[in-house]
Amino acid sequence: MFESLGLSEQNLAVYRALLKHPELVRTSMAGELSRAVGLSVEEVTEQVAQLRILGLLVPRWNIDDEDYPLHPADGFELLTKRRQQEIDQLSARLDSDRVAAGEFVASYSEFLVEKSIGGVEVHEGERAYQRMQHFHPAKSVWGMVSPDPGGIMRDPKNTADSRFLEHGIKLRYLIVEAQLKVGETREFCANVQQFGAEVRVVPSVPLRMVIFDAEAVVVGIDPDNRSPGAMVHHSRSVVRIAIDLYEHYWRRARPYSTAPPADAGEITGQESEFLRFLVQGATDEQVARKLGVSMRTVRRMAAKLSEQVGASGRFELGVRAAQRGWVD
Repeated sequence: MFESLGLSEQNLAVYRALLKHPELVRTSMAGELSRAVGLSVEEVTEQVAQLRILGLLVPRWNIDDEDYPLHPADGFELLTKRRQQEIDQLSARLDSDRVAAGEFVASYSEFLVEKSIGGVEVHEGERAYQRMQHFHPAKSVWGMVSPDPGGIMRDPKNTADSRFLEHGIKLRYLIVEAQLKVGETREFCANVQQFGAEVRVVPSVPLRMVIFDAEAVVVGIDPDNRSPGAMVHHSRSVVRIAIDLYEHYWRRARPYSTAPPADAGEITGQESEFLRFLVQGATDEQVARKLGVSMRTVRRMAAKLSEQVGASGRFELGVRAAQRGWVD
């Protein structure tokens, strides 16, 4: 009761006792006041001091060094006016802070979308994720998802994916085949397909990329590491190259579903991509990273294909794979 006026229960108990027995305010009668309110002498002394601060105990004009309790009508009016004044001051500061916060947000938003020379934005670390929130596509979003050991953890129902689809935005996802081993990735693919998105699977992708409305493309600063951040390209030439690259991989990809078994004597898309990297001179570590698989899987793949074509080494495997038309 009366907490909004800054008056605690103990304040009120001592104030009520003093209104009934004003003489108990005297220091010499602190013991009696203590017994009257059920508090220790030290607690009573503290409460009396607080009542003076609140203005509910005021000095007598005719007796030095003695106080008396202010009439409740006057006392509560005093507390109410004081609290209203504090509220008015807080409200004024709140209005001022709200204006300042709006200016801060506007300034920060301008900072996030500020373009450097050549139509390229560079956003380091977490700023890259913050920048992504400022895209409002009207037609399409194309995503090329690079291998990630943790899979895709987003729930499309709680992200921009569902909002985009609800507004008729065309969504495409290119998923690396190795990612389908992660349960969250399979669940994500199934969910976005239910919302109307298109999902295709490829053995590998060259980098992580998102294209918005065929007008802006977001790529990682480092294709093998998300931590450094991302770049946003607005240049028409760069965007056109990104679209051509995406379309190239999209045509090669298969629709998301259970991977079909390879026919006898044939190879999977992942194995074909392994051979392509092998012929290009990639190391096992580079192949594993690009395919999103372990080194053990790469070596097992190499052994299987070598046995399948009768090759005794990596170079011979590349030659015989080319002879069979498995690599260009």
